[in-house]
Amino acid sequence: MTDAPAAKSAPRSPLGRVGVVHGRPPFLARLNAWRKRTPLSPYWLEWKMQRAAIEQLAPRASGAMLDVGCSERPHAGLFAPHITRYVGLDYPPALLDKQPELWEILDRAQGVVDVFGDGRALPFADGTFDTVLSTEVLEHVIAPAEVLREMARVLKPEGRLLLTVPFVVPLHEMPSDFYRFTPFSLRSLVQTSGLVVERIEPRGNFALALGSLGSQFLLRSFGARERQSDGSVIPSLWKSVVVFPLAACLQSAFYLVSKFTRDDVVTHGYSLVARKPGPARPSVPGQAPTLSA
Repeated sequence: MTDAPAAKSAPRSPLGRVGVVHGRPPFLARLNAWRKRTPLSPYWLEWKMQRAAIEQLAPRASGAMLDVGCSERPHAGLFAPHITRYVGLDYPPALLDKQPELWEILDRAQGVVDVFGDGRALPFADGTFDTVLSTEVLEHVIAPAEVLREMARVLKPEGRLLLTVPFVVPLHEMPSDFYRFTPFSLRSLVQTSGLVVERIEPRGNFALALGSLGSQFLLRSFGARERQSDGSVIPSLWKSVVVFPLAACLQSAFYLVSKFTRDDVVTHGYSLVARKPGPARPSVPGQAPTLSA
C-alpha cells in the first residue's frame, strides 16, 4: 500500500471543493446552504423536488441503513428518526484521480464517508441491512443492473430499497453521467434484481421541470463566469445580481403554475420503493388455498 501524497504538493481546487467534501469555512457553508433553499438559487426547484421526494421516502426506512453514494450525507437528518444505524458508502478512485487534494482533508472525508467501496461489489455480507438508500446515483454507474443486484444482495429479507433517479435534467458530473430513467426502465431493472417494486412516484411535474430547466438556462447562458470540466458552472458575481432575481421570478411563477396541473409526462425524476421478498411461508396441511376475488 503506497503512502498518501504530501499535502503541500497537491493542487488546490478552484471551487474549494475536494471530491465529495466541500472545503468552505463554516459561515460560508451555512450561508450557501441558506441560499440553496430560496428561489434566489437557480437550482431551487431542483432542490425542492428532491427534498420532497426524500421526505416521502424517509418514513419507509428502518433499522440499519446503507447509503450507496452518500456524498456529504445531505439527507441523513431526515432518516435519523427512522433508523438505528447509518452507514455511508462512496466510490473513491475517480475522486482521487480527478482531485488528489482529497488527501489534504482525508479526516473530513472520513467524517462523512464510513466505507469507500464499489457499488458493483459492496463490501458487506448478504442480508446485512434493513434499508438500502441511493439518491441520484444510478445515472453515474456504467452498469446499474449490477449495482442493483448488489443492493438486493445486502438487503435482509423484507428489507427495502429506496431510490431516486433523474429523468429530465442537464448533464452533470461529466464524464460519469451515463443514463436517464423512465418509470418503465426503472421498474424492469429493479425487478430483474429480484426485488418487488412497491411504488414509483414522479418527482415534480411538467411545470416544475420546465421551471427548473429555464432557471438553469438563465444561469448557464447569461450568469456564468466559467464552465467546469464536469459540466457545472461558476456564477459571475456581477451577472448574478441580475440573473439570480430573474431565476427567482421564473421559478416562483412555474411553482405557482404547477399547483394547477397534474401533467407528469415530463418530470425531474422518479423515486422508488422496493422490497426484498422474505422466505416462502410453509403451507399448512389441510388448509385450502385462498383465492383472490
